[in-house]
Amino acid sequence: VWLACLLLIAVANPPRRRSELPTSVAVVAAGAGLTLLALVGLGAAGDTILETLDISAPTFRVAVGMVLLVRGVVDLFVSPPEGGEELPGWKAAIVPVFFPVLFRPEVALVAVSVAVDGGIGRMTVSATLAMLLVVVALAGRRRFDRALGRGTSVILIVLAVDRLIDGVFAL
Repeated sequence: VWLACLLLIAVANPPRRRSELPTSVAVVAAGAGLTLLALVGLGAAGDTILETLDISAPTFRVAVGMVLLVRGVVDLFVSPPEGGEELPGWKAAIVPVFFPVLFRPEVALVAVSVAVDGGIGRMTVSATLAMLLVVVALAGRRRFDRALGRGTSVILIVLAVDRLIDGVFAL
């Protein structure tokens, strides 16, 4: 369970995403809730998705590992963007919080991978913790965001390599 939690937290990377989010904790919490619903839906459909696409779980693990490796390296070396355009009021929970900041391809891939490998319960607990940390990070200090974001990116790179190796040896 702890590895799934760490993986979803690392891919969400709350310290890095904070600069892209609105300042309203309530709006971010609503967007995190929408993201959690989407991730649970994808996780529940994970086995069906892989079966329909005729992809084995180990092959999917390798693919997820490659995507996470690229995302981790990009997050490590490229500064996070500042918040862009957002919809007014509560609609900001959809744009930019839900999409494009929290519900990103690599987050969705990890949710499906964790659900397929460990079950929907494990994925739901892990995703809930990750989204909760996104909301909590918004209220915290910004002083160490850059260092914490880069540290989380390094953790993501290590976990990506773990996913790759695990997938290759399971083939």
